[in-house]
Amino acid sequence: MTSSAWWLRTAWLVALAGTLAYESPAEEKAAANQLAALLKEHEEAEAALRKAAKSLEESKDGGQKLDELFAEFYKAQSERFARAVEIAKAHPGTDTAVQALEWVLTTPASYHQPAGLDAMDEVAKHHSASPKVGKLVAWVGYLAPPEQVHPRESEKAWAMIDAVARNNPDKTVRAQAYLMKAYKAKKLFDTAEYRNDGNANELALAAEKEYEAVIHEYGDCPWLMSRKGLTVRRFAERELYELRHLRIGKVAPEIEAEGVDGKKFKLSDHRGKVVALIFWASWCGPCMAEVPHEREMTERFRGRPFTIVGVNGDGDREKAAEVMKRERMTWPSFWNGSEGPSGPISTAWNIRGWPTVYVLDAKGVIRFKHLRGKELEEKVGELLAEAEADK
Repeated sequence: MTSSAWWLRTAWLVALAGTLAYESPAEEKAAANQLAALLKEHEEAEAALRKAAKSLEESKDGGQKLDELFAEFYKAQSERFARAVEIAKAHPGTDTAVQALEWVLTTPASYHQPAGLDAMDEVAKHHSASPKVGKLVAWVGYLAPPEQVHPRESEKAWAMIDAVARNNPDKTVRAQAYLMKAYKAKKLFDTAEYRNDGNANELALAAEKEYEAVIHEYGDCPWLMSRKGLTVRRFAERELYELRHLRIGKVAPEIEAEGVDGKKFKLSDHRGKVVALIFWASWCGPCMAEVPHEREMTERFRGRPFTIVGVNGDGDREKAAEVMKRERMTWPSFWNGSEGPSGPISTAWNIRGWPTVYVLDAKGVIRFKHLRGKELEEKVGELLAEAEADK
């Protein structure tokens, strides 16, 4: 046995020791029945909420009533989370305990509630060696609250993930933990880049190394949060592409595709102009809320070397064209294909949130990201002044 295999087996045995309590078949069945009843109660509450929401009129009073219904639902949901964690605590070492904790921790609303934090502690203390915690690790790692905003919640989440990475003998489960640790390193870079911190490049290189190590060790493992069978390798490769090609200071990768109007064009066709590259869709409320200001920008900078270029995430191209006409979106937009937000352009650019904005200077270099409103307009103005001075 290799030293690493011996270490993993020893860690597993240590983590497992003391967590297994004897449960008679009757006790296990009773616990499973309790959880099943709780989940059924939750499903019925969700169905009742959907039915009530559908019946409410779109009015001011209806909106207020809907807010009240959601508040009642979330209050009851937090109580159900607490009951699920109590079931897990009462039956440590059982499949029912893991199922209860998974239900809580694959619901991100729980991360800001005492029950969610208790669930994270319970996994770290009693289930870090379980072969069945991979899914909840993937969810928590991907959706963990940022440390800068929610330090306590973040600390609990990563303590749990670190325990699983350290103790779990199952390769696929460890893959989730190490992939999410690399993802955390990437998010630290993202924050530093956004703030223009001096250590951004150092953090980018650190994240690259973590992703490369994950690919080498766990590349063929599934990513357990994916609904499309995405592997750890594919997730990590997308992140590496963003780190290497979509950072501020890099020339933006080429996009060549059909527009919403059916005509093919390239991003580089607009070289020589300042470009606000905006990933948008008609189903995205925040995207459409920005359109009036985008129209104002195109009017304000008329006659100067500036354009907006959109990437549309509607699966229905005709609908996108109708929206562009109605909203007087006179600038060009690539169409992301029939898969909508999962189309080839957004996939290549690793887009996770809509809208996403990249601002390119006249040489095609990415200069700013994630700007909106007044701040976007100000930075475009700065780049226009720069381009006109160079010319």
